[in-house]
Amino acid sequence: MSDELETGALASAGGLTQGSASGELTGEPCRNCGTVVQGQYCQSCGQLAQSYHRPFWGLITEVLGDFLSVDGRVMRTMPSLIFSPGKITKAYLDGKRQRFVPPFRLYLLSSFIYFLLLFAFGDAHGWFNAHYATNGNFYTTLDAAALEQAAGENLTDEQITQILEAAEEGQAQLAESPDDAEPVVEGEGGESSNHVNAFRPDGRINREGLTRQINDGDSMDEASKAFFVGVMNRMADAYENQGMFFASIQSWAPRIALGLTPAMILLLAVVYPFSKRIYIYDHVIFTLHFQSWLYILLSVGLLFFWVNQTWIAWLLFLAPPIYIYRMLRTVYSSGRILSALRTLFILFILNLLLVLCFILLVIVGVAETSPVIGGVS
Repeated sequence: MSDELETGALASAGGLTQGSASGELTGEPCRNCGTVVQGQYCQSCGQLAQSYHRPFWGLITEVLGDFLSVDGRVMRTMPSLIFSPGKITKAYLDGKRQRFVPPFRLYLLSSFIYFLLLFAFGDAHGWFNAHYATNGNFYTTLDAAALEQAAGENLTDEQITQILEAAEEGQAQLAESPDDAEPVVEGEGGESSNHVNAFRPDGRINREGLTRQINDGDSMDEASKAFFVGVMNRMADAYENQGMFFASIQSWAPRIALGLTPAMILLLAVVYPFSKRIYIYDHVIFTLHFQSWLYILLSVGLLFFWVNQTWIAWLLFLAPPIYIYRMLRTVYSSGRILSALRTLFILFILNLLLVLCFILLVIVGVAETSPVIGGVS
């Protein structure tokens, strides 16, 4: 990253990128270290020699000026990024950096937009609502309105009252005598076998029955039984407190997704192991541009899902193999066959990593939820 970009980023963080060339505080003591400032920046500590006190309209004009100055780079970056795989990556690596949005800034912006849309889409479609199972059906709550909606028909007040009373009675029976509450199911040949229902009538997990079933098994030693009982209790905590679980998922998803960036950089280093003309820096820029494009693609796909054009959304997911292949050909000047083989390898490993990231996300969500609730470890 050039010094000019770093300077612009620091000034943007402070809310100013414009001002007089000499600095507003030139000739005055630096507000940070006290050295008399002789230019736009303090020669001792490097702080911008500008006052951050502005009239409201002054702030508006500066924000508009910053936006218009960035807008040109955005318009030069986005069309090439989306429709010309590898073009801006190749140009950036060739030294044409000032005309494009910096890769890491582009990555942060595209990933932020994607996760914002993902969580908004999930909230709109009830992905992050709590769902509890009772008697084979799923309810978001156990109130009368939810029961009536889940039944798919208009229930009378008397029927709703009977259902709620039955649920309360079943819960009381489980609390008082969990042994008697376990159902006995007919097995093959008329033989009866104990079968533990995982859900209590109130929609919560039947921890007592599941714990007993684990401990009664003969295929595990005591340490394994204790481990699986602990896992069951933690998962039960997450299930019974789904609001907290989904909040943890939303908090950790962007962080875990960030781990795919160094993973892909390493993948590129593996598929180009002995090239003297390719450096890790090249892989970093390649990865940031590809993942920025991917987040844009996923965001567009979510919008099509939102308007019920799912076939277009699914069609978009055929694009990543083609995009990676074209990027490899353009950026690294690879041959057709080697680019195709490298594309297949990269996609296979990335899909495997996505599955592992999803599993890790669930584990982290459960681990964060259970200690707060007081689950058994």
